[in-house]
Amino acid sequence: MKAQVAKDLGEEYTRWLNSNMLAFQHGENPILSTPFLDPFNDGIEIQIDESGGEVLLHDSGKTIDNLLDMGVQIETSERRQALIKNAIAGCGVRLNQGRLETVVTAANRAQRMHFLITAILRLNDLWMTSTPRSVTDFFEIVREYFDAHDVLYTANKSITGRTVEHPIDFIIPLPKGKDRLIKLMPRPSLQAAKIISFTWVDLQESQPDAERVVLMNDVLGAGDESGEMAVGKKPISENILSILKGYSNQIYSWNEAMNDNNFPEKIRRAG
Repeated sequence: MKAQVAKDLGEEYTRWLNSNMLAFQHGENPILSTPFLDPFNDGIEIQIDESGGEVLLHDSGKTIDNLLDMGVQIETSERRQALIKNAIAGCGVRLNQGRLETVVTAANRAQRMHFLITAILRLNDLWMTSTPRSVTDFFEIVREYFDAHDVLYTANKSITGRTVEHPIDFIIPLPKGKDRLIKLMPRPSLQAAKIISFTWVDLQESQPDAERVVLMNDVLGAGDESGEMAVGKKPISENILSILKGYSNQIYSWNEAMNDNNFPEKIRRAG
């Protein structure tokens, strides 16, 4: 029954993607408009360039431009440049002259586009806070927490699923050769919940024994340049939780983790 539900979700998600993709021409370049949204609620667009037998997918520089429009200065801050490198690590994507881009072949076009969209969403999430001019890097905060509590992990590793590869934020080894796969949700949304659920479904064949964990940022307020986060809690939509519960073994909020003295042991040990 569960396998059929997972299969149905995969097919439903694919139909949703197909029905919400729009291809059009802008000048000489074809562009694919996706259903995934940028910070201004516009569809993320992927431009396709072909030159000298090489096919390049890129964001036309819009991701960085959006951050600049939000008041985030990149070139003058080494910390922000480091945040960008961490955000796109493991996605096979490079930042080149302000553009996020990836080179593709006929065999990996779909996978590379998936990686490029993932990198764009990760980068957008860094600065999608209640105070746009502040910087909050949820990935770095979680990594520092794991380091402080001696949690053994591998960060930013891609795992091959049934259809594409999926970047996993943290992989924690468990006894008997099992792994705990952790996906972060820096900015909880229905869109992010659907993507994570699709990741879990697509990895079921290649990682049948892995534990699938989601760690959500429910901290109210924004971070500052030191990475400190304000105290407070923002509610998580029941619709988001409902989507995640069907395919995740565990779902934790950051407030829940910070208020649980046993959380380091829970995340380290087999459940």
